[in-house]
Amino acid sequence: MEQTNQPEANEKHFNCFFTPHEIFDDEKLCQSLTHAERGFFAALCHLHNRCANKDGWFWHIDHSFTDKNGKKLGFATMGFGSSTCKRARIKLVRLKLIEIKPYITDESTWPATMYRINPKLLYGTGDQIGPRSKTNLNSGPGPP
Repeated sequence: MEQTNQPEANEKHFNCFFTPHEIFDDEKLCQSLTHAERGFFAALCHLHNRCANKDGWFWHIDHSFTDKNGKKLGFATMGFGSSTCKRARIKLVRLKLIEIKPYITDESTWPATMYRINPKLLYGTGDQIGPRSKTNLNSGPGPP
């Protein structure tokens, strides 16, 4: 079955989300980010897909909280500590990968942060359905 329509950059998906390839393809940029910072950025891309408004902004908190359906959320539930979140935010803002602003939620006593992935990254990536550039499609001989 041939796919005829490419999804829009901000289209919501249930099981997948867009992560700009250039973050991981640009060796210099990738090497400048720690494993935790890359993971934090991937978590932000996931949250962007699930929660962002039409302008691309969404909020999240470093600690954990319970939503109205009883689900535990927050960066702490993803394994990120508060200091890791703070360091990653500073670095990603400095590299102009994300924008942030403060936000106070009604659901939490903790202050939240509003996030937005740099729109140029999401809309300028070209084919996001195919494999990343330099992807080795030869999986080798396989298991014994």
